[in-house]
Amino acid sequence: MNNELLKLFDIKDDVVETFTVDHKESNYEIDIRFKPSRFSCPTCGSTHFISKGNKKRSIVSVPVNDKPVKMVTYVKRYKCIDCNASFSDVNPIAYGDWSFTRTAIISILNRLKPYNATYASIARMFGVSSTRIMEIFDTFVRIKRHSLPRVLLIDEFHFSRNSKYKYPAILMNFENNLIIDIVESRTHDIMSDYLFKIDLEERKKVEYICTDMSFIFKPLLKTYFPNSTLLVDHFHVTRLINDQLNHTRKRIMRKYVKNKKSREYRLLKHRYKILLKSKNNIDNETFKYDKIMECHVTENMILETLLSFDDELRQAYNAKEEYLIFDQVSKEEVNNSNKRKELNAVIKKFKHTHMEESISVAVTLEHWKEEILNSFTWINDRRISNGPCEG
Repeated sequence: MNNELLKLFDIKDDVVETFTVDHKESNYEIDIRFKPSRFSCPTCGSTHFISKGNKKRSIVSVPVNDKPVKMVTYVKRYKCIDCNASFSDVNPIAYGDWSFTRTAIISILNRLKPYNATYASIARMFGVSSTRIMEIFDTFVRIKRHSLPRVLLIDEFHFSRNSKYKYPAILMNFENNLIIDIVESRTHDIMSDYLFKIDLEERKKVEYICTDMSFIFKPLLKTYFPNSTLLVDHFHVTRLINDQLNHTRKRIMRKYVKNKKSREYRLLKHRYKILLKSKNNIDNETFKYDKIMECHVTENMILETLLSFDDELRQAYNAKEEYLIFDQVSKEEVNNSNKRKELNAVIKKFKHTHMEESISVAVTLEHWKEEILNSFTWINDRRISNGPCEG
């Protein structure tokens, strides 16, 4: 048995029965079987019990050589003959009910300390979701609120299904990616109470606020940040438009549902991601064999085939592309253009499709017009967005 490896994972040699390491391409998987540690029933104290096999549990450990480590642990299960109770040996490396080792949790907390640390980057190191890292942060860290920055980002994230509130709000400093605070919920009452407790003079120092298109934030920010300019995160707008395009795609796909083997249905169902890509990123040169098309084609050829199925889909796609042309510009290009005129033309384009999904987009763009135009703001050559909140 490799004692050095056991020390690395903070495991005592005398509790381990077998220890094997499987070096996979993307991670390490370690199987550990622990020696028996129960010698009496925890319920009645009897020493008369029988083995019921092993209890298997996957636990995240610290990364090795920049690769995630998953430990598959096995502890003995028993059944008491006298009181009929079932019980297991204690898992010596799991931290309570967490699916992490103690050293992994400490390592995660240490990696969260730098101001530029992100949940997503740490999640990748440990091979888990960002939500799991957030849960550790929320459980073990009680950060003191930092002063409000000049450029404040407010975003939500989905938390554990067991949490009281599903959508806490994260406040960040755009200029240095520092987490200012995490508010337990983005509901109107909780956010209003939270902001009210911050001194007005501190709130007056905030010049820009970037958020999603939440109807909760808009009235609150006008009330509590009198000197700030409100911006909509332009990535959220693009996501909204793509979501509506996807709804149109699904509606059209249902026309072919009676023949699921048809090329139309199969392409709309399995190649839809091409519709969501920017036209600038569509490959028009590389030919690859496509099983549905049954020939060698480029991405652009698949796109044109999809758009040929229905004129409404083409209209929705073209409207999406027109918005991307409006949005994806440099600081210099903005200075030499009339963005208000361009946005009005985009809104008109969505309205003129006469489709429910696109009209919904037009209404949203109209409602958030000023905040969308404000989003063309650069600080230190970076366009303000909620990108840092997203990891």
